Amino acid sequence: LVGNLATEDGVDRQSQKVPAMPLFPMSSKRSSSKAMRLKRPRSPAVPGSSAKKPRCHAHQAVSHICLRHPKAPVGEAWPVNDLRFFDAPTEPFCEINYGPLLKEVVKERGWKYSANPCHGTYDADRDKSTFYVKEFEASLRGKTPAALFGREGKVESDGYRLQAIPLPKHALWMFGRLPYRVPGTANDRAYDREDLVKIVVEHGVDLPGKAGNYRIAKFPGTETILFKTRLTEAFCEKPWYPKTYILPRDKAAFLQEIRQQGNGHSNFWIGKPRNDYGGSGIRVYKGKDPALRKALKQCQSGQSIMQNYIADPLLIGGYKFHMRIHLVITNVEPLQAYVQENGQCLFATKPYTLSGKTMGDDFDAPVHVTNMGLNAVPSNKDNFLREKPVIGRGQQIRVRQLMTYLASVYPGFDKRIIWQQILQIASDTAVYIGKSIQRNSKVVADRHFEIFGMDLMLDKDLKVWMCEVNTDPGIGYPDKEVLGSPNPDYNKEFHACSETLHDLFCLLGLDAGGETEQGLPAALVRAGDERRESVTQVTSAKRKTCQPLPAPAQNG
Repeated sequence: LVGNLATEDGVDRQSQKVPAMPLFPMSSKRSSSKAMRLKRPRSPAVPGSSAKKPRCHAHQAVSHICLRHPKAPVGEAWPVNDLRFFDAPTEPFCEINYGPLLKEVVKERGWKYSANPCHGTYDADRDKSTFYVKEFEASLRGKTPAALFGREGKVESDGYRLQAIPLPKHALWMFGRLPYRVPGTANDRAYDREDLVKIVVEHGVDLPGKAGNYRIAKFPGTETILFKTRLTEAFCEKPWYPKTYILPRDKAAFLQEIRQQGNGHSNFWIGKPRNDYGGSGIRVYKGKDPALRKALKQCQSGQSIMQNYIADPLLIGGYKFHMRIHLVITNVEPLQAYVQENGQCLFATKPYTLSGKTMGDDFDAPVHVTNMGLNAVPSNKDNFLREKPVIGRGQQIRVRQLMTYLASVYPGFDKRIIWQQILQIASDTAVYIGKSIQRNSKVVADRHFEIFGMDLMLDKDLKVWMCEVNTDPGIGYPDKEVLGSPNPDYNKEFHACSETLHDLFCLLGLDAGGETEQGLPAALVRAGDERRESVTQVTSAKRKTCQPLPAPAQNG
């Protein structure tokens, strides 16, 4: 599911813009991959490294996972004239959704773009969007607002008169949980809500034609499903999920844990709010730090987690990083899920250390946290813009670059071992999300899909750990400037986001019946035709490769 900057044979496919199919079916095939034995090199790019062989047992738990690229899209191609794409109602005014990159991608791929699934207004002074969602409901139910809601119901509480919006034969609704108000609800307050998604769930069963003729880029309730507290309850027994305590519920057990650990190397902890993102509210502590006990005493209400800190992460050039890998779920019954083979590595921008001077009350975020929002700050400008080994200026490289680097410094490195671990985590996550959705809602097959951002870490022994999973991962234009200077990661992030959107559409396959700008059948190009080496000017899709998810374990 990936647009690659370069393939293993060294040919730059990105400049050719030649796609290959990006899909991965769940697989239970067994792999014949052998155990990987690695030697850690002595290298100035990895401070503190030694020639000792690291413990590497991760392959034993995932050696059965077969890595396969999908051979066909998940959906049937729509007629070219029916490629109707709908963005959020106020997107043209305030970029409430993905931003202009998504619009450019869908128009490049031949879709008819609209931001009118229902009407919306935007109050710039209060930065508040209003969605008239009753229009969307009436459209889905094939009625006029007056016929459905009556003469009085046709007029909203703010005086807006609802209008009839014809339902097209096919529609792709690319929106989900967004901050807006609905007149007459919640005291006219704007907040993150998913009324449009709920309308599709409640009334979409009666839509005409095949279920796959109408798609929405959201499953109901996934924001709550992926609260860090919920993930902790779901994955507490998984070997790839760090030991975690939910506070204040588990406060007594956690206090006992840190007492027992004493000065042990495992007695480092990272505190995270239940549902914040971008690194907000994070802090790292030593288990015996008085600041940690003080924080626990103050933790009387609300919910947060205290998670065992991965104290020995893999370092590149002396810097800590996490991987952002995209997971796409296209059905929950039966479960269909896919993982993007490429991804992004986001780095902290100060050299990593376990010094107490960077933790607790003296917490130094750019040492321990990799999110851009905590690294691209005025006080850390020089570090952010500094040239770093392997990374360069800024804080990003692509996952494929990481794999190339690891192969160059680890004799015997096999990237399949890392991808097998990633796929096991993705499989368990997809099963959990799918079951949770089915428990709370009844969704029509082939109607919903959603892209998630998995934040994963590698430790020094190349074991993959889950940090968290996010809904609505940022896939849009990056800022051109950071801290008053040109953004050194602009091109990297732009290509990553653009490729991810193209990969997603290639996976869905809805526009596979169209033509590229050069007139070549898009399906031929996206299917990875053997003659694709000669196709050099295709611009309506990117090259795609991807990895499959394994079948869920027998115990569910």
